[in-house]
Amino acid sequence: MRKVAAVLLAAAMAVTGLVGCGSQSGGDTNTTVAGSAGKETASEKTDGAKTPAKKDGEKTIYVIVKVLGNQYWSVLQAGAEQAGKELGCNVVVIGTALESDIEGQLTLLQNAVSAQADGIVIAPLDSVSLDTPITEANNSGIPVVLVDTVINSDNYSAALLTNNVEAGKTAADELIRRLKDKGISETEEAQVAIQVGSTGSQTINDRVKGFNEYWSANAPANWKVLNNDIKVNDGDISKAVGYCQDFITTYPNLKAVFGPNNGSTVGFVTGITESGRTDISMVGFDFSAEIETMIRSGEYDVASVVQRQFYMGYDGVRTALELAAGGTVKEKTIDTGVIMVDKTNVDDKEVQSIINP
Repeated sequence: MRKVAAVLLAAAMAVTGLVGCGSQSGGDTNTTVAGSAGKETASEKTDGAKTPAKKDGEKTIYVIVKVLGNQYWSVLQAGAEQAGKELGCNVVVIGTALESDIEGQLTLLQNAVSAQADGIVIAPLDSVSLDTPITEANNSGIPVVLVDTVINSDNYSAALLTNNVEAGKTAADELIRRLKDKGISETEEAQVAIQVGSTGSQTINDRVKGFNEYWSANAPANWKVLNNDIKVNDGDISKAVGYCQDFITTYPNLKAVFGPNNGSTVGFVTGITESGRTDISMVGFDFSAEIETMIRSGEYDVASVVQRQFYMGYDGVRTALELAAGGTVKEKTIDTGVIMVDKTNVDDKEVQSIINP
């Protein structure tokens, strides 16, 4: 399978381009890629992008990712584009520049509805703020398929995502095992730090919930999660790195960290490697170039919970297309599953098929 090419996006401006998208028969269609850095930019760039040329009978599916160009979302985008090629539909990929740009994503969603999309695949930046607009889009007759993150109601057509509470429990189990394997005494005080990309993401909240539930039930009493000091980095990597450094400076008994989303994981990876703290164990989420380098170095005690986001993108488009054609779904919510990746299995065929589709 081909490797995903990252889409570079500056935080202050949007990038619009055309990526070829064909059908199974080899016919030429288009995938539009647009970005936003705020409501005005989102509106201008989405309205300014050319509507993809399509053949008679072909449908257009809008795919709204959280952050256009982020490595995690680039993999999901690649899955969506592959579905467009193989299933013979137009795929329009749009996204914001920052996880905090909720208003920008709202504008992109409204523009997709105004463009009379045949289907919308969206990863909501905020489960509360996007609830009403997604409900309105779904009630307008456009199939809305959620990926990665759900909203606070069931007013959508289908959802493909990780069971995030269970994934959080898996992360906690892995981190407890690693601390025990390193010989940390159960009577020794051990502090565990967490930072998150957003407090409005149900995905992240569920992962933290699952992590804490499992930790409370299974970790030694002296191993404390710093839940009174969970930091919010808003998807800003430089801020995430700074928070990691703050944790290291503030807590002398810091033994482990947990990053429940990609940006937080990258922040912890960078902060730990810059400080050379090989004594700190880490479990993160997703698979970036930064965590791959950390894993392959063999110097750090690290693992990452890797999702199957390529399939979220591919099956999200496929599901939206089937619903647009009048079909139905057997299950409204589909768990796409996770796999724990560390130095022992990073080169396994199954792992490589997920991280380098």
